[in-house]
Amino acid sequence: MAFAKRIKYPSVIERYYTKYYRTNVHNETNNDTLVLVHSNRVCVLMLSERHPILEKSLVINSIESLANINQSMSGKSKRGADYVQPNKLLYRIKCENNENFTICASIKGRLVELNDNIIKTPELLQRKAQGEGYLAILIPSLIDGENNLKVLTTEQDYILSKQSSQIIP
Repeated sequence: MAFAKRIKYPSVIERYYTKYYRTNVHNETNNDTLVLVHSNRVCVLMLSERHPILEKSLVINSIESLANINQSMSGKSKRGADYVQPNKLLYRIKCENNENFTICASIKGRLVELNDNIIKTPELLQRKAQGEGYLAILIPSLIDGENNLKVLTTEQDYILSKQSSQIIP
């Protein structure tokens, strides 16, 4: 009986999203966010894999939401949603070791959703960082979508910059 070789299929993120990074958010060292960009311009904001909360497995005491969602949005393009700038404060994360991290929107766009589940269950940021632990969903306009990509760092450049920063003491 021959065993079939198991094929590892790419994850949903690998198949449908392009990864971009915003480094040192809110001028805090290593406070990096990951922006997943779908072909339909929908952007999912997450903590970077290299964020200290994930890399050092910091214990989260609390997550405070600093932004509100306009509940009167409607339609396919979410008319009525708040249009936010990259420096718009979304969350303040307080850790057990007294480290605090401020998370900003990182891109221009309509703020469609803030993840309330991470406020109730902060462990989602660590256990399911690339899924249920997302921070927010934004939809940029066509023009802002292109401009956002110019400001963000590609996955390859981000990995190279992190590797080179580890080599240099």
